Amino acid sequence: MTRRGGAVRILVYNWPLFAGTWTLALAALLFLSFTRHPLAWVAALASGLALVWSIGSLFVSYYIYDRSPLASGRWVPPLLGSPNPAWATIDAGLDAEVELDAVMPGRCVARLDVFDPRIMTSSSIARARARTRRRTPASTCSPTDLTLENEACDAIVVAFAAHEIRDRVARQAFFGELRRSLRPGGRALIVEHPRDLANFLAFGPGFLHFVPRTEWLRLASHAGLVVAVEARITPWVLALALERPR
Repeated sequence: MTRRGGAVRILVYNWPLFAGTWTLALAALLFLSFTRHPLAWVAALASGLALVWSIGSLFVSYYIYDRSPLASGRWVPPLLGSPNPAWATIDAGLDAEVELDAVMPGRCVARLDVFDPRIMTSSSIARARARTRRRTPASTCSPTDLTLENEACDAIVVAFAAHEIRDRVARQAFFGELRRSLRPGGRALIVEHPRDLANFLAFGPGFLHFVPRTEWLRLASHAGLVVAVEARITPWVLALALERPR
């Protein structure tokens, strides 16, 4: 299956959640139409909110992945700093959300697929991998043991993949591997939905799947990386350029 639009991908990868939400909400609204219980309006409000939230999240996803500056990728090179970098991209099997080859100067030295079912336990990522074919080949490895030589890269791009490492210790090891693979002065670009108010308003309880900004900063500090640039690519997407000190 080829890459589809952002909203369609979100719906396909998370269809049990959407189907369950819509079924329960519609069943509750139907039941409530036959009752005069004093608290019926509370249940009706909750059901309506669930429907609006789930549908609204699809519109937000469409904007983010198909209409916002995110898709162009022109914002990536300025965050990485190096004019002619040896760069790598790391994902969990779904490529980056931007065509890095179209915007990145320098040369790509590695494309890594770090999917590991032992520490990437979300059912949505398993469905995504089963339903979406890669656009570019990649080498497989563990997020805790990257197949990159020491100081091999001036830049490493990790877009919407790091949060899939659900284990805290494994995430720390992953950030340590990023630092090991960077040359002094090199940068790792972490692009993620943070667990914050904007994503809560857009995705409701689904925002709990994301990782707080404070955790990304903690992981960077633990690995000996410093924040060189922090930017918002839309109100819902955070980009952190983490530099290995010289």
